[in-house]
Amino acid sequence: MLSRALRGLRLQLGTQLLSTATVALALLCLAGALLALENAGAWTRRWGAPVRVTVFLTEGADQAATESLRGALAALPEVEEARFVSSAEAREALGRTGTGDRTIAEAPVELFPASIELRLVPSAVSADRVAAVAARVRRLPMVAEVETYRGFTERLSGMLSGGRAAMGVIAFGVMLCVLAVVSNTVRMSLQARMREIEVMRLVGASPSYVRGPFLLEGAMLGALGAAAAIVVLGALFFTLRAHFEASFGALLGMHPEFLSWGVLALLLSGGAGLGALGSGVALRRGLAQA
Repeated sequence: MLSRALRGLRLQLGTQLLSTATVALALLCLAGALLALENAGAWTRRWGAPVRVTVFLTEGADQAATESLRGALAALPEVEEARFVSSAEAREALGRTGTGDRTIAEAPVELFPASIELRLVPSAVSADRVAAVAARVRRLPMVAEVETYRGFTERLSGMLSGGRAAMGVIAFGVMLCVLAVVSNTVRMSLQARMREIEVMRLVGASPSYVRGPFLLEGAMLGALGAAAAIVVLGALFFTLRAHFEASFGALLGMHPEFLSWGVLALLLSGGAGLGALGSGVALRRGLAQA
């Protein structure tokens, strides 16, 4: 059966190569979207988790009272670390994130409120736990405001949900494209070998014996297209990753990762399955008309 499928591929090599390239292009779009979604998810988990809470202090707080408050916050079970940030340190930190403009550096230090930065323990990193911590901290003396960065977290989650929805649309479009390409290719191969099929039927060949090579041919087209898409995507990814890490890796605190082995196996098996399915559609129509 394998030898007959390979012979069928060789009979129309140009058409088969063109079909494989089309399938590869469609699956490359899908694999690229999966790669972007996986790394966006990792970035969201890295920056979207509310692991940081900023407690802004009221004006005029003396050093002893501030240290006492910092100790009380550090003693909370949800807090891993509590660090005091003075007004001068806040101005300096904000100035470092700017574009070199001296306006921030020359601004009066009183414009920048002192604060206590809280880093939460991993078990407290959830919206409900962070809201509970913020509510308890707001009732303490000397606390002017508590920033939980929840809006930023919700925006990241919303973007990721939108990305998943777009991923579903892309996957559906790719599935239709692969089915159409493989189905048309196998149909042309079927028409070119119709006399051979008629002879096999006359000598009593079973339907599975007739259909098997065409199903295998479609599966090979899909698998080869998926493999080509993975190779091209890998070459692009590892070429561009070095430039990304040099420019943004340290800033974002993360490094892009390629698709996991499980996803790669799913792409290969999915390509082969879609190819076999497209071949089955072509056989159902072609053999019914024969």
